[in-house]
Amino acid sequence: MTATERAGRDNDRKRMTMVNPENDVASAVARLRRRSGGDLIDIHAHYTPPLTEAELARLLASFRAGHFTAPPAGPWSVESALEFMDGHGISVQMLSNPNRLAPDEAKSYNDFGAKVVREHPDRFGLLANLPLIDPVAAVAEVDRAIEELGADGFVLITNYDGAYLGDPRFTDVFAALDEKQATVLLHPVVPAGFAGLACGRPGPVIEFPMDTARTIVDAIYARVFLDFPNINFVISHAGGVLPVLAERIGSTGLLPWVSNSRGVTKDEVRQQIARLFYDTALATSPNALLPLLEVTSPDHIVFGSDYPPGNVELIESHIDALSRTTILTDRQLAQFSATAKTLFPSLAARSDA
Repeated sequence: MTATERAGRDNDRKRMTMVNPENDVASAVARLRRRSGGDLIDIHAHYTPPLTEAELARLLASFRAGHFTAPPAGPWSVESALEFMDGHGISVQMLSNPNRLAPDEAKSYNDFGAKVVREHPDRFGLLANLPLIDPVAAVAEVDRAIEELGADGFVLITNYDGAYLGDPRFTDVFAALDEKQATVLLHPVVPAGFAGLACGRPGPVIEFPMDTARTIVDAIYARVFLDFPNINFVISHAGGVLPVLAERIGSTGLLPWVSNSRGVTKDEVRQQIARLFYDTALATSPNALLPLLEVTSPDHIVFGSDYPPGNVELIESHIDALSRTTILTDRQLAQFSATAKTLFPSLAARSDA
């Protein structure tokens, strides 16, 4: 790293603080809009359909079991999402619900998300949930989501009851997604055995970025990204800890005492990591961006907010940091939304209509 790069890194680290009165939200948004050439497409935003009292009780219980001291966000609504977008320089949000859902639940959630998009086609897109706990149902939902609901893409989670993306049970699902040339947002969840790993902290603190790397490594050595090259995977949170571990994965992971039944080479490890796309959700500091740019190019990065569970003040601090970063140029920031439109051509068609 050159002295200039070190100085830029150190300056960016100083800026990675909560937005304060001298760096107010409106100024940060205006600065990022100016640098990126306009409003941003947010590919990492979440929604939740209205819940019954029983469903809400189960959700709150899951938060308590997951070491949350309080729910990470209040109820989602179209109105609150639009207000957030309008106040933070976001033109469109790609909505997803990255949870382990049964087939009927996934259909219900996807139907609700599609309704939101139909009512606000210029402000929202849908990344449909696929119930990989039932691969046959998931394949059927790929077709239904695209043909009947007009979904723009899909969301998968990092593991399904401890089964990671290299699991051969998911091969038919990937084949269906590959045939559709689909874009898939990969979102972390906690791993099996979370209670013994979490150190008393909720999943987003430690285990989400770890499980991101865990499932990508599993997919790399199963050749998922090579066998299904027409799927565009977008990895949440700048890839979690994957970029930092990339060299280790491609070296230690290929030693003779490591299982490698598909014969993946070091170059193939590097190529698979480089061809993935990555979002900036809660990952705009030099600690995230510099390792990411070691493994991929700026045109494989897209903007993500992680609204609403990311916490608005925290999201605003990342918007401020991104607006001031010296790690990415104005041209590279402007590429974010262009890349998003390439990943989601149906969204681009609506936007250009």
